[in-house]
Amino acid sequence: MSWSTDSTLTDRLESVGALLGELFPRWRVGLALGGFGRACIRETPRMLDEVRRQLRSSVAGWLEQYRVFGWVVMAVDGSRFEAPRTRANEAGLGCAGREKTTPQIYQTTLQHVGTSLPWDFRIGPGTASERRQLDEMLPDLPGKSLLIADAGFISYDLCRVLLMGRHDFLLRVGGNTHLLEKLGFACETRERTVYLWPLRFHAIPPVVLRLIVLRDANKEPVYLVTNIDSESLPEEIASQIYRLRWGLETHFRGLKQTLGRDRVLSRTPATALAEQGWLNIGAWLLQLMTTAALIAANEQPRQWSVAKASREVRRTMRGCPSRCIRQPLCQRLGCAKIDGYQRKGPKQTRRGVQKKREKPPGPPKIRQATKKEQQLAQQFMRPP
Repeated sequence: MSWSTDSTLTDRLESVGALLGELFPRWRVGLALGGFGRACIRETPRMLDEVRRQLRSSVAGWLEQYRVFGWVVMAVDGSRFEAPRTRANEAGLGCAGREKTTPQIYQTTLQHVGTSLPWDFRIGPGTASERRQLDEMLPDLPGKSLLIADAGFISYDLCRVLLMGRHDFLLRVGGNTHLLEKLGFACETRERTVYLWPLRFHAIPPVVLRLIVLRDANKEPVYLVTNIDSESLPEEIASQIYRLRWGLETHFRGLKQTLGRDRVLSRTPATALAEQGWLNIGAWLLQLMTTAALIAANEQPRQWSVAKASREVRRTMRGCPSRCIRQPLCQRLGCAKIDGYQRKGPKQTRRGVQKKREKPPGPPKIRQATKKEQQLAQQFMRPP
């Protein structure tokens, strides 16, 4: 149903039911939308975790093969999806956006950057916290990975959990982050050493960070922090790795625009969350099939095309005549990659289109540690 082009849940269920009836004639396929919704509510919590675990195990086979500058790089980001404006959805899902907007579902996705494949995801009401959703996914991070994230995820707890799990990180920081310098807790070299040590965590050691200041395309400063020294992660490499986080933006764009799933159709919170969960499983499976076909064809998996892959699968679902499809689906998916030509100009329409432009995060608030903080930090230092 997540691959169907039909515009209503009833039509999607009927078209997929007809397809299943042809593939499995002995199956008894129910076509009542109410019964299907109740089954989704009952079975999704049990089935979704198991299917997600199976898909993740398939991605794990490519982690070592597709490292980025020697790291298993994971990117995390979140996005909102709209839901019908029913009383049940308004009460159960809520909205964290502007007033008089529709109820929303908030989704946080963890992506393996080397293949652009999802590694995990969490969904919740529109008021859900992306930090808490990431916390739920941290136990399943692959060993010794490098996490990249924007300024909405940085926190003392996150850094401590990653360090304790022997993971590396490259996180953007903004005006909501308070950092200390000249604390005297670590060996401060020519690198700019800063510390994340909120007041409520003064009973445990501070987190030692290296501050990196880059410039974006508009020459505006971008502030990053990492636990990796400059010898292992030079600024040029850090810049290239952080820019790869854009792959998650294109992932959400593929879900919303290319697959046409920017809005769920279910009218109750439970069925809306189940619909969003299975949408992600369907998109994940589509990309996994395409990735396997691209690798078999000696192509780069990060070059996969959502539009071409979905078109080939939908053609197969519609049962196009054999004269129109001369190759098996796996071979056609092996050609589902983005165009490789070089554009000579910007990809813009002739008339201006009003786009959502969010204000970039400002610089972090950095101050020199007080003498009291310096003395307090000394008790956590190990004797020589």
